[in-house]
Amino acid sequence: MKKVLLLCFVLIGFATRPIYAQMAAAQKVQWDLEKQFDVPVERDSVWRLLKDYSLVSKLSNGFVQSIVHKDDVMPILRESTYKDGTKRENLLTQLEEQNRFLVFKIKESSLPEGVTFAETAIFLKEKGDNQCEVIWRGLIKGNKEAKAKYLEFMKTEADQYETGLKGYLKGERKAVQMMRMQ
Repeated sequence: MKKVLLLCFVLIGFATRPIYAQMAAAQKVQWDLEKQFDVPVERDSVWRLLKDYSLVSKLSNGFVQSIVHKDDVMPILRESTYKDGTKRENLLTQLEEQNRFLVFKIKESSLPEGVTFAETAIFLKEKGDNQCEVIWRGLIKGNKEAKAKYLEFMKTEADQYETGLKGYLKGERKAVQMMRMQ
């Protein structure tokens, strides 16, 4: 009985002490680029389009010519080819099907001189019937001049995707006509 009583006192003693989580507190990310635009289709349709790499040239208004997977294991290594012929390798680090967002980090070997880190995150948010908000964010670390130059590149890419996505959806038929049975 004394052991049980002693154990209770020890447990109560530990319970009254402050407890700290093992993980550091989550910090809000300060994005360098934040672009938001609406498209007139449901979120799942936009998600399917963004995952279809055969459409990347149309969806980016010709800015990105192709995206090729070089690996199938997370993080997925991809190579993007741009309209000026430059190639950039990136790692698809998060692909969240349920919440409809993806994050990719640009590999250090593909970063311009002076930029030490670059990451892009794309979020899709449902806004009611046949309306979706695309949130395009970018994070860059490096020296001031290189960071500013790369930020312009990221802004251009986001703008081109907005133009291309809206143009592609404008040309898409909203409904498929039924065939008559004879």
